[in-house]
Amino acid sequence: FARKPMKQLQEELATKQGFKRTLNWIQLLAVGLGTIIGAGIFVLSGQAAAKYSGPSIIISFVITGVIALLSSLSFSELGTMMPSSGSVYIYVYVEYLAWFIGWNSVILYLFSVLTVVVAWSKHVVLFIDIVSDYNVTSMIIESPVAWNEDTERFFITGQVINLPAIAITIVITILLISGIRQTATVNSVLVVIKIIIILIFIFTCCNYVNRNNYYPFFSLNNGSSSGHGVAGMLQACTYVFVAYVGFDSISTVAQEAKSPETSLPIAIIGSTIISLLLYVGICTVMVGLVPCNLLDRDSPLAEAIKTTPYGLWLSIIMNLGAIASYTTVALMGMLSQTRIFYAMANDGLLPPIFAKIHPQRATPWLSILIIGAFCAIFSGICP
Repeated sequence: FARKPMKQLQEELATKQGFKRTLNWIQLLAVGLGTIIGAGIFVLSGQAAAKYSGPSIIISFVITGVIALLSSLSFSELGTMMPSSGSVYIYVYVEYLAWFIGWNSVILYLFSVLTVVVAWSKHVVLFIDIVSDYNVTSMIIESPVAWNEDTERFFITGQVINLPAIAITIVITILLISGIRQTATVNSVLVVIKIIIILIFIFTCCNYVNRNNYYPFFSLNNGSSSGHGVAGMLQACTYVFVAYVGFDSISTVAQEAKSPETSLPIAIIGSTIISLLLYVGICTVMVGLVPCNLLDRDSPLAEAIKTTPYGLWLSIIMNLGAIASYTTVALMGMLSQTRIFYAMANDGLLPPIFAKIHPQRATPWLSILIIGAFCAIFSGICP
């Protein structure tokens, strides 16, 4: 329940050594987009439309986007007042419960990284299957532990290890240790690639939209809050809200930002608005291509693409977009987690090893190494 007065925090920032302020507003914007645009648009959008909202998933994304925008305004204001690593952990330290909020943030990023690298592995295998006749052996691409939805229990699959998930985790760990400039450059390139691919989907498929698929826009309610109609549209809001979570990752690298008083608000608010526009655009086209009940898939966009003449090559491109998206989400998620650990270690809430900065790379390399090893092990054996 300890508190840190604003004046003390600002004095610490003025004297604190370690990170270098190297990120401009464009790189910060890419950090936000790298974290936000991922499974939310490639998976959750179609599933929410099929289960709850129907074509009104478009309205669901607008509502959740506006709510996320209001939250991003708060983050922008707090970030300019306290441009330090740690994001919401630092903000609540000025008030209360920093330890509790810090660990909540850590768990959020940890499980997002673990989930995303496993999804990355599946899409890489799918990509290999699409472009070649080579069948990758399941023994080294699936985890030995899985989850049964019916019995709600873990079970042993008989597989050996999820090697691709471990491989991408190791690559991300090495990249993060190498430096923030290198990390930001790779992330920016991948963000540009995935945005271009999303725009290709929107403008290529919009000519094949069947307007009849938009009716009824609010499909008939079955009498429950999880049904369709307006209630289903609101239920879908709670389902897809996670698609906007990620702009807070920008504030975790605030201590490495140039001119944070201007670059942070531009990046935080800008990434939320750009994501909103892309989400609405891709949802509008997706639900116009096929009836919504066909979108309850692991890859709903691939299902929508089948109605166009561009099936094979567009499926390959969209799969590459998903791989790029999952890569940036995992990369930025691990980056954010290490910065929160750094802030907590500086305050004595974690061992000082998590705050140790590499003298040349200016990165918390021991923290990255520990977290990378943890994520590699668990992503290799868990579902």
